[in-house]
Parts: sequence; C-alpha cells; structure tokens
Amino acid sequence: MDTIALDATSDKPNPLTLLNDARSAVRVGQYDQAEQACQTIVDEHPDQSDAWFLMGIAALRGGKTDLAIPHLRRAVEMRRGYAPYRLALGQALMKTGDAERALTHFQNALILTPLSHEAALGISTTLRQLGRTEESATCQKHALSLLRRHVAGRFFDRLDMKRVRWTERLTNITRSSHTRDYKVAMKLAQRLECKGQHISAYNEFSHANGLTPDAAGPLHAMGRLAFEAENFILSEAHLKDAHTLAPRNPDIRCDYGRTLSRMARHDDALRYLEALHAEAPENLRYLLSLGWARYRAGQSQRAISDFDVVLEQFPRSVEAHYGRARALVDAGQVNEAKLWFHRTILLAPDHAGALRELGNLKDLNPADAAFEALTGALANPDVLATRRSVLEMAAGAAHINCNSHKAGFAHYRRGNLLKDVAFDIETYRGFVDRLITTFDEEHFKRTTANGSDTDIPVFVIGMPRSGTSLVEQILASHSLVHGAGERENVLQLADHLGRLVNDSRAYPDCLDSLTSEHSQQIAEDFLRDLRHTDPKAMRIVDKMPGNFHHIGLIASLFPKAQIIHCQRDPRDTCLSIFFGDFAGSHPYSYDLNNLGLYYREYERLMAHWHRVLPGRILDVAYESVVEDQENWSRKMLSFCGLDWESACLEFHKTQRNVRTRSNVQVRQPIYRSSLARWKSYEDELQPLLDGLEGRTSID
Repeated sequence: MDTIALDATSDKPNPLTLLNDARSAVRVGQYDQAEQACQTIVDEHPDQSDAWFLMGIAALRGGKTDLAIPHLRRAVEMRRGYAPYRLALGQALMKTGDAERALTHFQNALILTPLSHEAALGISTTLRQLGRTEESATCQKHALSLLRRHVAGRFFDRLDMKRVRWTERLTNITRSSHTRDYKVAMKLAQRLECKGQHISAYNEFSHANGLTPDAAGPLHAMGRLAFEAENFILSEAHLKDAHTLAPRNPDIRCDYGRTLSRMARHDDALRYLEALHAEAPENLRYLLSLGWARYRAGQSQRAISDFDVVLEQFPRSVEAHYGRARALVDAGQVNEAKLWFHRTILLAPDHAGALRELGNLKDLNPADAAFEALTGALANPDVLATRRSVLEMAAGAAHINCNSHKAGFAHYRRGNLLKDVAFDIETYRGFVDRLITTFDEEHFKRTTANGSDTDIPVFVIGMPRSGTSLVEQILASHSLVHGAGERENVLQLADHLGRLVNDSRAYPDCLDSLTSEHSQQIAEDFLRDLRHTDPKAMRIVDKMPGNFHHIGLIASLFPKAQIIHCQRDPRDTCLSIFFGDFAGSHPYSYDLNNLGLYYREYERLMAHWHRVLPGRILDVAYESVVEDQENWSRKMLSFCGLDWESACLEFHKTQRNVRTRSNVQVRQPIYRSSLARWKSYEDELQPLLDGLEGRTSID
C-alpha cells in the first residue's frame, strides 16, 4: 500500500497541502502554480515521487516538454513499478519524437496494468510511428477492447455505488447523517475489496476512519490491506491503533501478530499468537498463524507440528501444506519438502509461492504439468500484480532450470517490474554520507572504552547473496560456535537508538547522545538476547548481511567483536539478488540499475569502515573460498580466536535450521557453478553495468 509519508509538523508549508494544491492547480490549468508547489515540496523532501510526477505533468501540459522529461524520469527512477509514471513519461517522449524509448515505457506500463487501454493505445501509436503498421493495428484492436471493458466496468461501478448509497439511505433514513455516511463508506469499501480494487478500498476505509476515528473496523481493514500489499510498517501502525481501540478482538490480535512476525519482531508476535491459541485452541486460523510465526522465528520443527495439527482437522488446507513445505526446507529435509510443495499444487494448481519454491529448488521446468497452470495464471489480466510478480519469478526459475536463459531473464525482469516499491538513490547516498560523517576517527577515539568487552559475537556482513550463509555454515560447524542466522536485532537497535538515548533525532544523528553508560547497558541487553540462542557457545554468529551499514554502531558497543565481510563479484552478486525475489527492506533489489548504484554506495561505506577501523574486519572473497576452502576456513577460525576443526570442511553435513535464500546450497559441498554466472546473461546486464559505473539508466 503506497502512501506519502511527509513531515507536516515543521513551520514550513504543509507538504500534503501543497501536493493537494498542485493537483487542483493541474486540473484547472494553472501549471506554473502547480510547478511552484511541487518545487517547494522536493526542495525539502527530494524523495517524494508524486511531487516530481505532478511537476512533470504540469510542465508537460504547459508546453515545457524538455523540462517535463527529467521530472518524470526522476519519478520513474524512484517508483519504477507504478504505471501512471511510465505512461506520462512515454507520452512526453512521444512529443519529442523518441518513439523507441516511449515504446519501452508503454510496454512496461502494460505489464504493470494489463487492462490499461492507455498503455495499449500508446504502444499502438509508437509502433505506427516506427513503421510497424501490422503490429500497430493489432495493438489498436486490443486497446479498443480494453477501452470497452473499462467503460463497462466504470458504468457498473457507478451502479454499484448508487445501489449501495440508495440502500443505505432507505435503511438508515432515521439515523444521523454522520452515521449514515460512515456506513456507506464501509459498505462501499467492502465491495471494492471484494472486487480486488484494493487501493480504492483502502482509500474508502480511510475515509470511514476519518468519519469515526474511534471505530476499530476501518483501521483493522486498512491494516489488513496494507499487509496484503506487503507494507508491513503501515500495517503495523493501523493494527496497533485498532488493537488499542479493541484490545480483546481476537481477529485484530491475530492480524497484529502476523504483521509483527513479518517485521521480524518474533518475540512480540509469538506472545500475541500463543496467547490467542491458548484462548481458542479450536480456531485453526490462529494455529495456522502461529505456525507461520514459529517458522519465521526459526522454530521449524514446532511449526511443522502446528501445521500437522491443522492438517489433522482440515486435510485440504493449502496454507498448512505450503507452510509445512517451507519449514521442511529450512530444516534441511529438501526432498520431503518438494513432495509437500507438489501436494500444495495439487490442491491449488496456480499457487504462486509453491511454484516459485519448486523453481528455486530446480524441480520445475516448462515441460512439467504444473507449468501449464502457471502460464494460464500469467495470461489472466485480472490476477493481482503482487501475485503475478511471484508467478513471473517462478516462470523465470523454471526456464533457467532448463538453460533457457533469455526467456528466464525476461520473466524475472517482468516479475521485478511488478514490485511497486519506492527507492531513491539520492536519499540512500545521503544516509551513507551521514554514517561516514558520524562514525569518523574521532568518534572511535572517544568511545574506545565504551560498550562490552565480550568477544562472543561474530558479525558476518556483506551484500545479500555474497556468501554470508556459506561463511556462517562453515563457522557453525565448529563445536564452540553457534550460528544464530539473520537476526534483526542490530537493525532494530539502530531504528530505536534515539529513544534509548533520549534523543529525538533519527539514527545516526542521535549517536551524539550515546554515553558510556548507555553503550554498556545496550550492549548487555543485546548480549543477553543473543545468549538466548545458545547459552554455552564460545562464539555466536549473527549473519545479517545488511549490518554492513551498522559496523560503526557494532564497534561502538562491542570493541572486541569479530567482523567478517563477505565479498563476491558484483555482477554475480547483483544478478543473484535480482533473481532472489527479496522482500521487506530491499527496495533497491528489483531494478538492475538501482542495484549497481546501491552496490557502489556499499563499496564506499565499506572502504570507510576499513579506514576508521583498521584490522577489525576480515575480507573474505566467495570465489577464494570456493577455490581454496580449507585455507580460508582456517583463516576465519583463526580470526575468531578458534582452533582448527576438520568438521568445518564438511559444513554441508552440519544439522541446523537455516532460514535464508541459500538454505539449500549450504547443505551441499562447495560447487563452482555459481562462479561467473553473470556471463550467461551478459547481453541483458547493461543497466547493471551502467549503475556499477555510477550512471543512471531507465529501461
């Protein structure tokens, strides 16, 4: 669920008001006024894509096409999966005669919204300009059929709305106007949700919430819709408010627990869901939610038991089948997991998640019967974008499994394009700048004696897909080492540091208030939580790759902790991320150019950490470990102050729960097939190469 998050508390003009003013000005043709309002917003909030978009629209309609194009490009760069931005940029490029680039944007818009007659008409027009008349005529017919469907849909939508409002007026004629309006809004929102129009439904629930702020229903519905759109931060905010208003409502508590689980707040999620299950053990939805929460918390065996109980009472539960299969993968029982994924598909032939997992496990290809259902679902324009994205990823994996690299890449590209997320490289660069400025040499001189003197934590960091899981598995095969997996604790600590040190500024600016007493207490609390994973281990590995952002904070709290930095060829790293279907905090990962630009910032930040913390970080190249496993295993153990154990050479035999994208690979001996993988896709990787060289390109 995409929403604008702007700070409206400063003394400057309210940006939300300015944005609404700009929209109104565009509607009445006051384009200069709209541009001025949007310029005011982006001067203060340069990451607001809607402001760049409106500024581009105002310039385009005001006859300033050359000015409109860079504004619209900026909007597309930030939110590449939003069709209206693509359409507007395509129209602007058409005005300059750049039909080739315009065609790309219209085609991408149609992938994002298969029912868009505007995108289809744009494709037809550009093809005609390019002299491809037969293709243009076919597209024009398709555009007209979509237009007829659109007009009919709008007509029936209006009838539905009139019917809802007329029914409510008849049944609530004696009630107050305020109550009647609230009920109309709720009924309309529910109808829109049933029809799959989730953004419109969300807006209508929001309207109902404005009419009756003390009602939990609209907040619950908004939280549920945000959850479905994988905006878990927004979902948590709405569900927390709904829970405050209706603390005993079991469905709100269940949805709140599910959201906390997706945000990796595992202890909180389990507390809510375990209490709910204890109160209503017969409710299979609560037990199913608890099973998924336990799975995400790394408790695979307990999750399997929960799913088994559900299946005893409801043998055709698709989600219990799917959850059991996912938990089996993490527990290392891959062959059995495949059987359960296939059982899931027998119950739901077009189950996107099960198809994707089978593709990733190399147990799906275009010759399989299951693939037919997948292609049928992809051909259905009514399938929601979030689900189509997963299906495209599954199709990509299936094609690559049979070495059809070009077709596989095309599916992965479409799947990533369908991820409607916002990422602004300039905002990210600003964050890296602040980290570098805050954690300078003077900071570490001041804080030498701060924190805890323990050497128990070992932090394995790097880009995702750079070999962090392999390094952790090698270390965890040692008898004195426990692999705790990808823990969110450092990331959450950075988010909440301001509150812990009584500073209202965001991280890292609030670090000025981190006293010796603060750092010692925070380190002790962190270590106590880490110790819960294994009370006796001499070393405990936290292998959250994204902790590379927070090496300064880690070093400030744990001056003796070991930090192992995993590296891999940037082309292989970024390609693997692009194919990885990452969720949550990886908005950069769905676009090759953004991946390259992000990688450059990662390299810049790592160079800074090496400069200000000399000797504290061991660089480990994935390719070197593959070529000389024993030598590098010895180096890593020595760096951690551990004696050699030969079990580390047979890391693939170590039995432990692994919850990462590499959970299957780390249970296999070292293999070379992942080296220089990018060469099979070299013709498709120019946007990535541009990014790695610091150039921005829009496909």
